[in-house]
Amino acid sequence: MTEFEQVEEMTLRDYASVIWRRKWLVILPTVVTALVATVLTLAQTPMYRATADVLVRLPPTATSVGSTGAVMSPRLVENEFETASGSALKSQVRKFVGAEPTLSVSSSEASDVFGFTATSSDPDVAALAANTFAEQYIELQRTSLVEQYEARITVLEDQLVAIETGDVDSSRRTEYQRELENLAVSTQLASTSGSVLIDAATPPSDAYEPQPERTITLALVVGLLLGLGAAFLVDYLDTSIKDETELARATGLPTLAVVPRLKDWKEGTSHVISREDPFSPAAEAYRDLRTAVRFMALDQELKLVQVTSPRPSDGKTTTASNLAVAAARSGQRVVLIDCDLRKPQVHRFFDLDNKEGFTSVLLQEETLISVARQISGEKNLLVVTSGPLPPDPSELLAGDAARQVLEGLGGGVDLVVIDSPPVLPVADPLVLASIVDGVILVASAASTDTRQVTRAVERLRQVDAPLLGTVFNGFDPKDSDTYAYGYEGEVPDEEADTPQPKSAEQGATEAAK
Repeated sequence: MTEFEQVEEMTLRDYASVIWRRKWLVILPTVVTALVATVLTLAQTPMYRATADVLVRLPPTATSVGSTGAVMSPRLVENEFETASGSALKSQVRKFVGAEPTLSVSSSEASDVFGFTATSSDPDVAALAANTFAEQYIELQRTSLVEQYEARITVLEDQLVAIETGDVDSSRRTEYQRELENLAVSTQLASTSGSVLIDAATPPSDAYEPQPERTITLALVVGLLLGLGAAFLVDYLDTSIKDETELARATGLPTLAVVPRLKDWKEGTSHVISREDPFSPAAEAYRDLRTAVRFMALDQELKLVQVTSPRPSDGKTTTASNLAVAAARSGQRVVLIDCDLRKPQVHRFFDLDNKEGFTSVLLQEETLISVARQISGEKNLLVVTSGPLPPDPSELLAGDAARQVLEGLGGGVDLVVIDSPPVLPVADPLVLASIVDGVILVASAASTDTRQVTRAVERLRQVDAPLLGTVFNGFDPKDSDTYAYGYEGEVPDEEADTPQPKSAEQGATEAAK
């Protein structure tokens, strides 16, 4: 496959992804437009249309007897069309029919045939009006010519009378008499010839309007176009991260895990899904994250792992807690430390008090062993809550005590997971990033802005943070068919308790020494 074909394929996939993601914006206008069109069509009174065709000809004159009529020049045809379309003629037709049909005239450049059309809610009225319209035009044409001829005859007769009385030169008598004879013949011809009705209208059997199939089809097309336009406009204006491809493009980092959205999630509640529902798709995603971290640890020292996010509510604490549980259940000795000294949440996730914690150790009020909590049912996991909140979190974390405690702890356990504040609001995570072995950045689907995640990565790179990758959190599998989780009900092999030489508590004790 060529490079161009790959780009084109990705582009088409992106279009399909937008349509699927914004499917309701596409479906709703389409359905609503079709329903409105259907209702209006059903409520519309059926209208019938009938047409009578007339071959337009001027009556022959005395000098052209034997012909079908005078030759129709474009100017004459145009004049006749204006006459046929006049309001006076239409008024006569409506008066004769006794109804108010819609009347119109059409013509063709290829012929001298006029179509006299009438539209009415009654098919019989439509046919009657169309035929009457055509007949009235023919009669009007004949009457107009007869009146012209008769007016000229009157003038000539007056001239002949004047000649008899001697008021006019008698030399023109013969000319006037000849013209008078011709006019008499032309008048007779005009009253019996001229334009001809060649196709009379008949009552139509089918209504001209409405046309349900055409109307509804057109409404569907218009609604679909409106929906597609709205979908792409909203998607263009929406700068949130929508899928892992956009996340990778914005950060330049690999996506370590894609975590599906938790249906019953409420802010402030526990989301240690790896404990509550270990066979769920979300728990499987956190095991994927644990596996990714373990593979990275094969090539580098990776004991201290910091979890952060661009902004609050992106799911960093949820990610850190579930990563710690998933790693502990695989047999690793894990310590989870809440280093968010501004809005700590780890103690809520594990239903612990927060009277003493990490700050107590930094201030030398407590020892690490005394504040580390063993979690029920998780023999390989210790949790260190934040402790009392200090007035200056950044300065406390930047001190030598924090570095010594964290680095010392990393030597006694397999993994230390650090939940830190978000990157953009405060400098605390930047301070921690200079201590840890790796940083995981969490972004929330349809919530974290592209600019926010880009700015967060820039800030972390400014302090040479050892970025490992990202976690795409809160993804809705229904937005894509790419993620089909088939793990429900399967017991993960690594969930079995694996005998370890030392527990997490023993490792932490050794590290404290």
